[in-house]
Amino acid sequence: MKKILLLCMVLNFLMFGCGGSSDGLLATSSVTATIDTRVMDSDIASWVDATACTGGSIPAADSVNATIKSTAYPLSGSMGLSIRIKSATISYSPANSATPPMSSEFQTIGMTIDAGSSATIPVRVATQEQKIRLQSALACNSIIYKYYTKISFDIAEIGSDKSITVDSSMDLRLADFVDK
Repeated sequence: MKKILLLCMVLNFLMFGCGGSSDGLLATSSVTATIDTRVMDSDIASWVDATACTGGSIPAADSVNATIKSTAYPLSGSMGLSIRIKSATISYSPANSATPPMSSEFQTIGMTIDAGSSATIPVRVATQEQKIRLQSALACNSIIYKYYTKISFDIAEIGSDKSITVDSSMDLRLADFVDK
């Protein structure tokens, strides 16, 4: 009886992974995504004279590094299939009622990694276009827009019909931060 129970537990783990979720599970490997920054402050303007808000420019886009890791299943040996990281969708949820909604962004990636390896990918979380759109509301004041940001990676296993979405998250704060 104990052997049957143990066999059922092992089969359940292999089919569903930890926590009963199938997120990140492919035919021959599991995939995780982690972000190197928990909270990012993104400046929407740089000023020549910050006290008078004159001579401004829009700073470059801000990115975070995402590490995508593929781990071959123990029973599949070292011959897990490669994965293709096709794209990332960056979704923004306002963290409070003072923060306006913001449209999702899409980033094509198109990178392939072998099973059992990882890759670090820069993901734009605050584009120059977003900064331009927010500049009239945030320039030269102390308002900070806060977003819960979810980065969803579209991943396909090469050689199988399996595709998954793997999520990671962070907080993004947009404001006219004091220029240094």
